[in-house]
Parts: sequence; structure tokens; C-alpha cells
Amino acid sequence: MNVAESARNYIITVEVPGVNANDIRVEVDDKNLRVLGNRSIQNWRMTAGSRDLISAYHKREILQGPYQVAWPLPLDVNRDNVCAEFTVFLKRRDGLLQIIIPKL
Repeated sequence: MNVAESARNYIITVEVPGVNANDIRVEVDDKNLRVLGNRSIQNWRMTAGSRDLISAYHKREILQGPYQVAWPLPLDVNRDNVCAEFTVFLKRRDGLLQIIIPKL
């Protein structure tokens, strides 16, 4: 997670490669911003472009299953106007979720 600040906003960027938009939830409460998601295990069971099932892993660094990241909110945020969207590069989603939180 990256957290940046401009004159008018806080910009939070979260890596979510391989995660469907329907499997991500952004929550804001009085104290925290939370991004909750689930990377489906089923996406990784077959090799690309074939029906060949993966029988064993020799190295496994791509996380699967549920995850959560959080950031404690500063006092000067407008919690009612949070905007979240996948970033797009060359007309393709690039696996990044960008969240904009305006300042008061």
C-alpha cells in the first residue's frame, strides 16, 4: 500500500493483481480505511491456455485467499466522499486500486 498526499486529497494505492473487482471491498469508519479482498484459488489451478492441472508448486509467492490492508485516517479527511477505482494503463487494468480521500 502506498499513501500519498496532495494539497486537496490523500491518494492510497493498493496492489490487487489477479483480483476481480467484485472480490474487493473498501470500508471507511471513524478511524481507519480498510481494503478487504479475496484472491480466488481457482484462478491458479490450471496452466494458462490449457486444461493441464497444476499438480505441485516448487515456489509459491503469490498469495491466495482473503486479505486485508488498513490505514489509520488523519483527522482532516472527508469520509463521505471516498472514491475508489482500478487504475488503467493502455486501456487495461494494471492490478492497482486507487482510493482518493478528499481533505476537509
